[in-house]
Amino acid sequence: MARKNNFEKTKYRNIFSLKNANNRTEYYANFMLDGVSYQKKNFSKLFGCTTAKQASDRLEEVKTELRKGNDPFSRANGLKVKDIVLKSIRDRKSDKDNTRYKKSLTSFYNLYIHPVIGHLKLDKVNDNHVKKILESIDGLSKTRKLSLNVLMFKIFEDEFRKGNIRSNPFYNLDYGTHNSKASFDIRLNEPMEEVAKKLYRAALEFPSKHKLILLMSIMLARRMGELYALKCSHIKKYTNGEYYVLTTKDITKTGIEEKYPLPQEVIDLLPSDIFNAEYKNEPLFSFCYSGIYGKWNQLLKDANIELNSGHKLTSHDNRYLFLSILSAQGIDSDLVDRCLSHNNVKNIKQIYLDVSYDKRKKIFEAWWELLRS
Repeated sequence: MARKNNFEKTKYRNIFSLKNANNRTEYYANFMLDGVSYQKKNFSKLFGCTTAKQASDRLEEVKTELRKGNDPFSRANGLKVKDIVLKSIRDRKSDKDNTRYKKSLTSFYNLYIHPVIGHLKLDKVNDNHVKKILESIDGLSKTRKLSLNVLMFKIFEDEFRKGNIRSNPFYNLDYGTHNSKASFDIRLNEPMEEVAKKLYRAALEFPSKHKLILLMSIMLARRMGELYALKCSHIKKYTNGEYYVLTTKDITKTGIEEKYPLPQEVIDLLPSDIFNAEYKNEPLFSFCYSGIYGKWNQLLKDANIELNSGHKLTSHDNRYLFLSILSAQGIDSDLVDRCLSHNNVKNIKQIYLDVSYDKRKKIFEAWWELLRS
């Protein structure tokens, strides 16, 4: 109250200045809108305004928000990180069912972001908090680290551009240097072929519902994320009784349709009513997205894979094993590559080469024979 009379008019209508306890000038707005009086709104603290002109310009934006029925002061006073991030995840839209992806983002947030900044308001998050979060995810893959960017950058950037916070601490995320994986000769302490067979045998003995997806990852060399996107309607059957998968462009990383055969081990695990019309839009895998990574680590342990110190093997390496082993056996690497459904345009041969389904099926059968031997 002692400083009430210290407000000074500026040349901008409804904008006043005041020296704070630190002798810094802050800018306030007093105004009326639609019969409602808004008094002593500190635009320096709320919106980061450092000049009277900035405050005046911001006031026009505030009036626009109020006319729309929004409350810019409530938002600017600082939503908690927890509230705005979880709302952002809930509101995500997609052309396909992304429930599992939302669960994955929520799990990532709860594990690595919430303990550090979940309780804070947006304007209280700083570079030191971001550094602490990055340290906590240091051992994760770069793909998982990108979840931090997906979750945090746009939220803070939007609030910064609105003037609700003074900076975006996630603007220059540094994930460190991304090194390519070492060759299998360096990572493995046993032949590639033996590793592939061990993974297959361990998956056969897996005691949970994850057995189906693990076998599909190993025997079909598919990306785990694309397997998760499969619905019952993607499973097809020829008139001769052969099962295969026909995916759509919206669920593949390369944006192309994929067609690949299914081995008997996988067919035996499919739901008996998979071809019923009422199940066509049901996901093939209904368990939590993030759970498979723990199951993969358990599979490696069960398979007793011998890795050299400092190296690891991921589910994506099933694709590398498929390509490396079959190419080493004399199968044309371009043909093997087409079995992986890569959308390659490296040379004229790859652009125009059309590898028939029957030819690709024979390559898969050679792979299955090796795994079973």
